[in-house]
Amino acid sequence: MASLATDASRQRAHSSAASISISSGSSDGYFDSDDELDYIRKQQQKEWEEGMEQLQVLVSAVLIPVLGKWFGRRWSGWLYDRYLRVGLGKTFFFGEYLAAFIKVPASKLS
Repeated sequence: MASLATDASRQRAHSSAASISISSGSSDGYFDSDDELDYIRKQQQKEWEEGMEQLQVLVSAVLIPVLGKWFGRRWSGWLYDRYLRVGLGKTFFFGEYLAAFIKVPASKLS
């Protein structure tokens, strides 16, 4: 029973404090002046920039190396399979279609 009485008194105190702060504020009911609003906007902008900086560090320190490692392993596997299939010649570097059109200069043949 005592806890119900203390809860009710807390709610009344909270609601009266809220009504005082709203009624004593400016026309929007939350801020006393434009200085406070500017300060809050600057703080929000600062927090946003810090968050973006942290995200940029995360991407550059974690995501890019992990993706580079993954793509590098896939690329090396593809190159090794191609080497086993066609060997290390014109076809390896230029493909089957272009290798047929590439002429080797006579100076390279001798």
